[in-house]
Amino acid sequence: MEEQANKIQMANVRMSEANKEYPWAIPYGCQWFTLQTRGGAAIRVATQSGLVESSQPPFFSIKADNSWNEKQLHVEYKQGIQLFFASSTAGEVLEILMGVTDMGGE
Repeated sequence: MEEQANKIQMANVRMSEANKEYPWAIPYGCQWFTLQTRGGAAIRVATQSGLVESSQPPFFSIKADNSWNEKQLHVEYKQGIQLFFASSTAGEVLEILMGVTDMGGE
């Protein structure tokens, strides 16, 4: 039987400077997440460092006043999955809500 999320976690990533890269890792045991910007600004997302600051492909755009909802995920890497974010709007806050399975200290 597939594991189900048994706790909710929240995270915020403050993006103080415009067009600067900010890292965040999807945690071990994450089953789903929703992320959005508090002020509604558009953001760029990449799985590799050095791309979003200069808008260098490949990256994923989350348009203004939208969110990214990942509903079927199963992060089994203990270090998590690293993502990198940037916004052309200084002072934006990335809000993240996650459903995580407590992996029992694995």
